[in-house]
Amino acid sequence: MRISGRGACAPRYFGSRTQTFSDTKSTAMKTCVIALFTLITVSALNAQSLAAPDTLIAEYFETDPTPLMALIPSGDDQIWVNYDADGVSSLCLEGPAPAPSGWLWDADLGSLDPQQSDNNAFTSCSYLTDPDVRNSNWLITKPVSIPDTSYHLYWRSLSFYGPGFLDGYKVLVSKTSNDPAMNVFTDTLFVAAEMIQNSVPPGSLNVEDYVFSPGYIHANGFTDADYFFVDNSQGPPFLHGKFEPHEVSLAAYAGQTIYIAFLHDSQDDFILQIDDILVSKSEMSPATTLENVLYFNVLPNPVRDNVYFSWKTLTAENGQLVVQDQAGKIVARQSFSSRQEGLIFFETSQWAQGVYICTLETTTGRATTKLIKF
Repeated sequence: MRISGRGACAPRYFGSRTQTFSDTKSTAMKTCVIALFTLITVSALNAQSLAAPDTLIAEYFETDPTPLMALIPSGDDQIWVNYDADGVSSLCLEGPAPAPSGWLWDADLGSLDPQQSDNNAFTSCSYLTDPDVRNSNWLITKPVSIPDTSYHLYWRSLSFYGPGFLDGYKVLVSKTSNDPAMNVFTDTLFVAAEMIQNSVPPGSLNVEDYVFSPGYIHANGFTDADYFFVDNSQGPPFLHGKFEPHEVSLAAYAGQTIYIAFLHDSQDDFILQIDDILVSKSEMSPATTLENVLYFNVLPNPVRDNVYFSWKTLTAENGQLVVQDQAGKIVARQSFSSRQEGLIFFETSQWAQGVYICTLETTTGRATTKLIKF
């Protein structure tokens, strides 16, 4: 598969990683897939300065944040940290400069042609030069003080490959220091599963033919087609991940200052991407709601570039989320299958400033709220 570069940089070539499976990952035969990621040198913007009120962290990776990050945690850094704890070079990057072995900024890889996307994300590779070493790439936030129990953490993630070579990761919290060597990230908010044993026969697209570590399997076990597609571009087909939103409550940390870490700790898999990290107040938005709707939230609100919609109903229902401007024109719409809790993400940078009507339509009725775009 060929993926063109972004901006004025040279083209990027994303070669074939041939999936020659054995019964365990440690003995799997894999040809070398080379990913030439375009590393664009630009002035990094602090996305948090653009955050709406009640938003404590808003990192959308619109520009490369690495120049403003520490590479080694000191224990009490006041900035983000991009820490490569394993120290082993990766095989996902090729070019004239040394390959970064920690997190790096690159295009959204959740499509056949990232050149067609204007989105960027933070990227980590677990396909290391030494397959016996477990990847340990830490993305750690600056310290964040949680005022009360209404705050939540939001983010999006994708694993390039699935179900074979599915990348897993953890979201962890420390209440004291940001140095992982001190064993302070003891609280686990979220665990994404990784593949630990391949299918027999090789190359299956059936999730049940694999063994995974404990945790959430991308796209609800590859049943939610909004967050993956079948990719035949590299020979044997695989399930190519697309960005999926996630949400966890930070209520347990009310009144405390914490560090939040995204730890990519897969072993000998491939590529993980994280995007749109948000820590924001999550209270019931002013809305006309059904008795069946427990809450319908818009975060952040007002919004600039990106928005999350979250809701919960008493019973699982099919439906859709529709966003309209004041003239009644639909600017965004997404359907969802039967569920009690939902989370949908939209990019809003191209929306005009103004007030928008957001409608959650289910089989039993609808709930509405307003969104302000500035």
